[in-house]
Amino acid sequence: MKQPKRLGVLTQSRAYNHAPVQEREAAKRLGGRTTPASGSLREKGDVRVSGILRLECKATSKKSFSVTRDMVRKITEAGELSGELPAIEIEFLPLAGQFHGRVAVVPAYVLNQLVTGEK
Repeated sequence: MKQPKRLGVLTQSRAYNHAPVQEREAAKRLGGRTTPASGSLREKGDVRVSGILRLECKATSKKSFSVTRDMVRKITEAGELSGELPAIEIEFLPLAGQFHGRVAVVPAYVLNQLVTGEK
């Protein structure tokens, strides 16, 4: 993030500052809990609904957000190891004239399970 020299101290982005709020809201909405240190320790993912779902939360105030193979791999591995469905929730923060809301990215097999009801 480019910072004017006169400010001296680097400030965090809106998305970075919103992350703890997003994680708490997702945990409450889904009936789960936030993971310690946002998953940077032993337990991966930001939100866990034990035995059901492992969720990684991302937010952006930009026009787009890139999902990387590494993001998908990490949450998928964590979910599969614990028998939980992996998902990435992306929140597009309010921006004048732009879409605001949340979308979820899941592996195709999760979508198949949701539609067919198979485990």
